[in-house]
Amino acid sequence: MAAKQKSRPTYAEIAKLAGVSEATVSRVLNGDTKVDTDRIAAVNLAVEKLGYKKHRAAAALASGRTGLIAVVIDDDLSVFQDPFWGAITNGISRVLMEHEMQTLLLVAPLEKLDSPVAQYLQRGEVDGAIFLQLHKDSLIKLLAKQNLPLVVNGTPHTSNPFSYVDSDNAGGAFAAVRHLVEKGRKTIAMITGDLDNTAAEQRLDGYLAACQELGLPKVKGLVAEGDWSREAGIQHAQNLMQKHPDLDAIFCSNDVMALGAIAAILEAGKSVPEDIAVIGFDDSYLAQNSHPGLTSVRQDIVGLGMEAANMILALVHGDEVHSEILPCELVIRETA
Repeated sequence: MAAKQKSRPTYAEIAKLAGVSEATVSRVLNGDTKVDTDRIAAVNLAVEKLGYKKHRAAAALASGRTGLIAVVIDDDLSVFQDPFWGAITNGISRVLMEHEMQTLLLVAPLEKLDSPVAQYLQRGEVDGAIFLQLHKDSLIKLLAKQNLPLVVNGTPHTSNPFSYVDSDNAGGAFAAVRHLVEKGRKTIAMITGDLDNTAAEQRLDGYLAACQELGLPKVKGLVAEGDWSREAGIQHAQNLMQKHPDLDAIFCSNDVMALGAIAAILEAGKSVPEDIAVIGFDDSYLAQNSHPGLTSVRQDIVGLGMEAANMILALVHGDEVHSEILPCELVIRETA
């Protein structure tokens, strides 16, 4: 015979042990800060002794909140080939867990406003949403009109006043090219990320600004549009070496593509960095553990996630927030 499952403590039992009314128990458990502090302490002590666990659905009905924050990636599951997404989600979850909030990860293309994810976000089943990648701003415009608290990781495409957190992508790219020039490199190519993404655009802007300001000769065809994948790094590096025999450096918009480029360079019988120097972006664990060690632009990926989580919590509680740009730093290793 199966053991009888222990029943969940009732408000009446909690009230009796705490020496307060059931109404007071309800107010405390639903976050009413106007209750006397001694009574709050008594209820919390009784809850702990009785092993009471909040029922999420009931709490949501009582408070109007679900305790869920959606983390939305506008892409497909291939994004998880890049360690960036795990690191930033780590930062978000770390902060939300400290505040007894849960992370709901949603990964899907969001081209259409009637997609399943878009419809889900409009049903009021989450307290807010953090978008880690957006190819267009149409969905967040719609959700903002519906007063859903939202934060975007990355600069939005439009000038609408969305709260966002981002890295100094252009400044990081500029620093990478400047380092290559200081090392005597003259034909510096770039493999971009997906240019529908504002981070990829900004890194390209930084590369182009550095080429102009540092007096590099204009050479047609040195910019190749990638898609953040290792395969793009391999393919574009192969093409760039064929078209530009004097190529002596490649800057890539992320570490994954940079490692792909290095593989292509070595396969072609050339050496890194003696023949062609390579710099990536992110300073992910891939860069930190690669052989040779990958020179990379470090952005505080976990910090981006933590800042986004702090911002969404503030918005959920009705506080004002300001968008943030976090600094980048070039980490020099063996490849450049």
